[in-house]
This record gives sequence, C-alpha cells and structure tokens, in this order.
Amino acid sequence: MTQYFFFTILIISSYLGASSSILVELSTEDNRTPLYLNALTVQGSGLPAEHVKRLEETLRFDLSHNGSTLCLDSSPRKDTSGVGCSVTATLANKTLSIVMADTKGTWQKSLDGIALSGDTDDDRRQMHRVADAIHYTLFNLPGIASTHLLYTLRLPGEKPNTWISEVWEADYDGKNAKRVARDSGYCVTPTYLPPKEGKASSAFLYVSYANGQPKMYLSSLKDFKPQRLSLLRGNQLMPTVSKQRDKIAFISDATGNPDLFLQDFSTEKGLLGKPYQVIATHSATQASPTFSPDGKRLAFASNKDGNPRIYMIEIAKVVPGKPLKDAKLLTRACRENSAPVWSPDGEKIAYCALTDGVRQIWVYDVTADQEIQISHTPLHKENPSWAPNSRVLVYNTIDQDKGDLYLLDLAMPVPVQLTSGNGQKRFPSWEPRS
Repeated sequence: MTQYFFFTILIISSYLGASSSILVELSTEDNRTPLYLNALTVQGSGLPAEHVKRLEETLRFDLSHNGSTLCLDSSPRKDTSGVGCSVTATLANKTLSIVMADTKGTWQKSLDGIALSGDTDDDRRQMHRVADAIHYTLFNLPGIASTHLLYTLRLPGEKPNTWISEVWEADYDGKNAKRVARDSGYCVTPTYLPPKEGKASSAFLYVSYANGQPKMYLSSLKDFKPQRLSLLRGNQLMPTVSKQRDKIAFISDATGNPDLFLQDFSTEKGLLGKPYQVIATHSATQASPTFSPDGKRLAFASNKDGNPRIYMIEIAKVVPGKPLKDAKLLTRACRENSAPVWSPDGEKIAYCALTDGVRQIWVYDVTADQEIQISHTPLHKENPSWAPNSRVLVYNTIDQDKGDLYLLDLAMPVPVQLTSGNGQKRFPSWEPRS
C-alpha cells in the first residue's frame, strides 16, 4: 500500500513550530432547550416488553443527542424557568401517540397514529422519524435522527498479514449497519454525493485499491455499480464533492507529488474537461480537501511550511494550468493537523491535531479566527464529520487494531460510543441534506 494512504494521519513525524494564533477554551454553557421526557405509557401495546423498552431507549437517545434539546427524565411539577417543554408518549395496539406541551402551559401539540410493525429495525427507524418530528415541531428545523453514516470496516483478510476494508452504512446512532460496497480490494474515505434540492443522497464516492493503486469511484447506494472517476495516472485519494455538485476536489500524485486537484463535474454528464492542479508546492504533501458550503473556498491539510497545518484558498482565484503559489494559513495552535471538514453552516472547520501526545478534535471558528479544542479523552481521534445541523460531530478512534465511531455534541462535549465489536470502523461521513 502506498505511503499516501497513511497521510490521512498527516505526517506524524513532523514537529510543532512557533505559535501565534488565538487559542480559546470551549464554553461550558449548555444552550440546549430542556425537554422533559416522561416514561412511556403502555396500554396493551401488542408488542413484547423488551421491544417496547428498546423503542423508548431509541427515542431518549435521539432527543439527547440532537444538539438542540437537553433530555431530562420527567416533567417538573412546577416550572420556574418558563423554558422548555414536556413530551409524553403513549403506546396502544402497536400505535404510538405523542403529546408535547411547553412548561408554562401555554401550548400543546400532538402527533397521532404512528404505526409500529413489531420489526426491530423498522420500528427503530420509525422512532428516529418521531424524534425528528418532535424536533421540527419545537424548532421548525429538521432533526438529525433519520440521517445515516457511511464508514469503512477494516478486518483481517483470509491470508496472513492481509486486510479487507469495505464501505458500510448505518443509522446515525450506529445501528442497522449494512455493507454497501463489496470490493475485492481495499476501500477508504467514503463520502456521500450531496443530494439534489429536496432529495436524499443516493450515491457516494470512495477510493479503492482493487487494482493496486488507489483510484476514485462513484456508486449508487442502492446498487453497488462503481464507476471510476478520472483517468489520471498514479494515485488518487480523498475525493469530495461541492454542495453545488459541480466540482470534485481530490489528491493526486500525477505531477510526482501529492497535490490538490479540482475537477469540474456534472451528475448528469459526469466529468467535464480535465482536472487541474490547485496549488503548487515544493516537495510538500496536500491532503483532505473540504469545500465551504457556498462552494467558493477549499480548506485542506498541508505540510508545505514544514508542519502539517490547515490552509484555505479561494476557488475563484484558481486558473487551470496556473496553480496558486500560496494559501491562507488557518491553524497554528498544535502540530500535526489533519482531516479538516467544513461545517454545513459555513462557520466552522473541524479537524484533528496532536495535543499533549493525543490526537484530539479541534474546531476552527472561521469568523472569529479562533482554534477551539473540543475533545479531551485519551484515545487518538481522526476523521471528524459534521451532522447537517452543524452542532454534532462523528469521528473514529485509533487504537492499534481497533477503532470505533463516536458522537460529540458541541454543547456538551462528552463523547458517546456508537459502534463496538471486531475491526476498525473508520472514515465516517455524515449524510448531508440539500
């Protein structure tokens, strides 16, 4: 396997240079809305008790990890804050009803006739939809419980000292996992193709080592029929698509060096014209491009100034055949920065950085020009990806031959483990919205 694959961790051997950036601590103020979830009332549900318990746990998890509500055990007898609401769920004859009321007693709304099937996976998804309906009722904004995650699962191969790595998709809470890419090689860095307006994402990009060198592919989520993207020679890695679905950014060593490239793209016509180099550096390595939501800027990792940092360029300034000579430096606080990803609201860039010997998740505030550490646990972390609401992150840990996915809420940064079991779950990509 080539050296460029391992650049996902971005040159672990480099060292910290002089620091002059603004460094702030994450505020501990919790701005989520209190939501008092009463115990589920069961009136002859027609479902096994264990099944009902799992559904209640699913709803509680969803309302506790949406980045918007602070889920508490039960309604207060007397509200003094005038903030928040209560939720009461009643289950009768495989039909769920929800009653919501504000804690001041000024309004009440309900969701009725929610049918359950008795199938564990189907009913879990139904509870995700219920949680999102509650969220929309309260905030007039979509929730995240019905979204999904792409990631790779890396396991030992049949022969000694060999590995397989295939693409899987799961609900956002790590449940209902299924394999979506059956590749004879080795897959990395899957990412959703941004959906059309009002639609869900139906395809994804990924990199495969099936033919030796890493190449980029596009496939439907429903039917795995990969189509190769770009006929450049050499290695192609880390593809990402703009929200406008008109450009693909990726890393290639076609010029003899791992450089950042752009490719004009159409979901109907495919690749348009030839890829072109974005920035010219001398013997440096670029990695992990990420588009701003408006499609006007690219952030990426590079060691072009000696230490791997996060940089940004304006796409309008890039002329095919005339790569830029420089980029704006964003991060300075810690060494070995990697895996930047722009938040859907355009205000933040999450990335990883070696911090006191551990790879932690940091956030760069684009407007304030501030670097904020948001994770502090001892396991190494990589590959953050934003929820559509820009309030919650998913990332993977790195621990020898194990790795799992974790959720991290910016309002209360205590990580929640989503996956377990054998193998390394890596490169999570959160399903975007149009």
